[in-house]
Amino acid sequence: LASAGAVPPGTRACVCRSTMSVNRIPKIGANGEQPVKLAIRGPAPPQGFQSSALAVELRELYLSGSCCDVVLICAERSFPAHRTVLAARSPVFRAEFVASAPNASSPSCRGSPAAAAGSPGRASAAGAPGREFRICAASNHEAVQFMLDFVYELPGPLGNTHTPSPPIEIVKDVLRLADMYKLPGLTERASAWLCRDVTTDDILERMSLCRDFGLDTLRSKLLEALHANKTALKQIVTDPKVLQYPELMQSLLKQVVGPQPDSDQEPDDEPRTPSKKKAKKGSGKGRGKK
Repeated sequence: LASAGAVPPGTRACVCRSTMSVNRIPKIGANGEQPVKLAIRGPAPPQGFQSSALAVELRELYLSGSCCDVVLICAERSFPAHRTVLAARSPVFRAEFVASAPNASSPSCRGSPAAAAGSPGRASAAGAPGREFRICAASNHEAVQFMLDFVYELPGPLGNTHTPSPPIEIVKDVLRLADMYKLPGLTERASAWLCRDVTTDDILERMSLCRDFGLDTLRSKLLEALHANKTALKQIVTDPKVLQYPELMQSLLKQVVGPQPDSDQEPDDEPRTPSKKKAKKGSGKGRGKK
């Protein structure tokens, strides 16, 4: 990439190991009607972190932009951070930093790229001083901000039920980052977000995300909510575009039919016939007599 001019010299480009791609799914179920809201009883929002004194001090360094020795770059925005913190939270970051460890001694605590840009601990324009590490698993820089808030144990909007849900595209990128950098706690936060503000307008896209990122429990809850809301179900199944999604139709049919008996159970060798009770002797006594 550096030889082709795609990545500036001195920038560490993150190798996208994940081959997963989530395509934009067309809206379905609208047909000029108002989208139906669905109530999803998802997992409880993640509780606040019980941070140690060291974690609190590291968070203060991040927010003040002090001692930062790496700059994450996404969508031409830069995010100053600390390699030690990123490596401690993510085995993928750890491997990347070890592979690219400079021969020179670690940079001293001099000033902050973020402070120089006038935005401590937050995104700034690309080009701030510091060792750069390009993030290629996300196209929305807000997702990188959410990831760093999680890494530094900040109570970001991902765990705040009073904050409006972000666009679904950002949630996708958050899930991509959580998957690529092995951050299961971040996946949990994003999953809680997918349970909020669900309508027939975007339920297919949410179910597609659940399928692609292995969120089977959440996908089942979305199906259950759709099956329980007859108005929403009618709006989905009467839209001609639903025929483009046979997997959804199959899942809905399974939901309607309910659990099936175990197919591994072997049938009896001989069919059972109902036993006929023998008539009691004398039960017909008196019949036919005039």
